[in-house]
Formats: sequence, structure tokens, C-alpha cells
Amino acid sequence: MTRLTLDNTAIVVDSTCDPPPGYFERPGLAMVPLKVHFGDETFRDGVDLTPGEFFARLASSPVLPTTSQPTVGEFTSVYRALTADYEHVLAFHLASTMSGTYQASLTAAQPFAGVEVFDTHTVSATICLLVDRLRARLADGITADEAHDYIAHFVRNNHMLFQVPTLEYLRRGGRIGKAQSMVGDVFGIRPLITVDDGELVAYAKVRGERRALEAMSAMLGARSAPDDAVKLITWSADADDKLPALEAALLALRPKSEVLFHGRVGAIVGTHGGPGVFAFAMIVE
Repeated sequence: MTRLTLDNTAIVVDSTCDPPPGYFERPGLAMVPLKVHFGDETFRDGVDLTPGEFFARLASSPVLPTTSQPTVGEFTSVYRALTADYEHVLAFHLASTMSGTYQASLTAAQPFAGVEVFDTHTVSATICLLVDRLRARLADGITADEAHDYIAHFVRNNHMLFQVPTLEYLRRGGRIGKAQSMVGDVFGIRPLITVDDGELVAYAKVRGERRALEAMSAMLGARSAPDDAVKLITWSADADDKLPALEAALLALRPKSEVLFHGRVGAIVGTHGGPGVFAFAMIVE
């Protein structure tokens, strides 16, 4: 039975995975960028515009940015190149409820044997957490069924929570979904939002950053037991200074957990979430 390994399996993601710096320097990983538009100017997320450059432009631009998905042709070029070198190609994309990226990728994959496309039902660095945990299994070699079982387990059982200083960017982009009842933009109120089956859902509203950290730790406590093997990541949108306190709060509650990396929100998620967002994601293994 053929086993999937790091040598024979490539992984494709789109740029909404908001990876840490240097993430794609490893072999067998490829990213297809979405695009952000400032008026007549178009930039490929994570290629033409770094996260820092995007948020600087967002702060100074007289026009609000818009975003667009990759084309079928852009995915086709990536799959053609990867299938020349790899027996298996697994692609993971942001929730199909949020973008047509998954469908474009799925259409492009049809002519290529060995290419599988997955809707992660989530967004942002949670996608990188899935990839990281899958690659840890590929390092030892797994069957296709074992890979599919882990992917299904992750999609069902991951949790993420992010704090946004304002809901204005989500409102402007029409992405507020089931979180629309969350009252924000009141001085000191911190809306906390999670993702449930591809929908943004209101989780809590708290006053002040300390309460936000407490609520985030409480989610970790509610979704795990003290002896669970919990894998964690944190990430932010132009707010890396918030991550040490977040990590400390999470590890204080679950000291046996492991924080794997810190992601950075790029132009696409940043367009819809705005600056100042910070977040964590978890999976119990």
C-alpha cells in the first residue's frame, strides 16, 4: 500500500492561511495568493505585499481595499508543476462559505491525478495548524486513509477564537455573518468571534484586554482536559505585542500544551478583520 510521505506529497494552501515568516521555505509547500486591490492597484497577498506593508497602506490609503480570489488558471499552473515532482498533492483552503477560492481550486484539480482539494471550513492561521499537524504525520509516513481520517478529525475538532478591536471592517466586507449581533465599537468592548462550520459566530463580548485574554483561556479550558495533548498557535494582525500575554495565559491554564508557531495576518484577512486582531487556534490530539 502506498504511503504518503514528505517526499511524495506536496501541500498547497491559499494566502489566507496567514503563516509565520519563512513558512514556505520548506520543500513540498506551495501557496496560491489571493489579491488585494487599492483602487486601480492590485497586489498578490504575501507576494507583492508583506503583512507590514499592507497594514501601513491600509492606515494611509484614502480608498478601502477589496479582495479577489485566485483564478482557475493560477491553480492549474501550480498543480501542473507539482504533479511533475510529487505523487500526491493535497490542497487546503479557507471556508467555501467565505470565498470562491475552494471552488476554483477544485475545478483546476480535475484533470490531475493525485490532486485532492479540501474545504477546511475555517480561515487564517488555523489552516497552517492543520498543515503542520498533517506534515508531522507525513514525516513518519501514513496511508491515504489515515491522512483523510486526520483531516476529518481536525476539521471537526479544531477551535479558534479571535479578538477584534472593531467590527467595522467585517461590516464593510459583508463577512460579519452570524457575528452580526455582536455589539462592538463601544469604548472598551472587545468582541470575540469564532468560526463554526465556515461561519463567523459571536462567542463573547468583554470589556478590556484582560477580560479578552481570560475569555480566550476559558475556551481552551472548555475544549480540553488538563492531560490532553493540545497543540496551539497564536497570530495577530499588526499586533504582535499582544501575543506574549496571550501565550502566557493559555499555557498558565494548560501547561502541558505546546505553542507551535505565531502567524501573521496578511492582506486578505486583514482587509476584512482590520488592524489589532489577535487570535489563537487549538487541536486536541
